Amino acid sequence: MSKIPELETLLDDRPDDPFIIYALAREYDKIGNPLQAVLLYEHLVNEHPDYIGTYYHYASLLYGRGNRNEALKLTNIGIERGTAIKDVNNVSELKSLKAGWLIEMDDD
Repeated sequence: MSKIPELETLLDDRPDDPFIIYALAREYDKIGNPLQAVLLYEHLVNEHPDYIGTYYHYASLLYGRGNRNEALKLTNIGIERGTAIKDVNNVSELKSLKAGWLIEMDDD
C-alpha cells in the first residue's frame, strides 16, 4: 500500500522537511515513478545538500536507468559532502556502492 498520500499531507504541513521529501522520493521510486522521484531527489540535492542519504538512492536510481556517469558524479559529491560533515556511515555506503559499480564497469 502506497504511503504517498500520507507523505504529501505531511509535506503540506512541513514543506521544507528533508526527511519527508526523501521518504516521498523513495515511495515514488518504489511504485515505478522515477521522474517524480528524480524531481524530489534533485530538490534535496539543491536545497538540503547535507542530507547525505539522498545521494545513495538518487545515484542508484540513475545508475539503474543507465545514467552511469551522472550516478558516479553524485556518489562523489555525496562522499565529499558526507566527509565534510563527518557522516561516516553514509560515506562508507557511498564508497562501497561506487566501488561495486567501478568493478562492474571494468567487466563490461
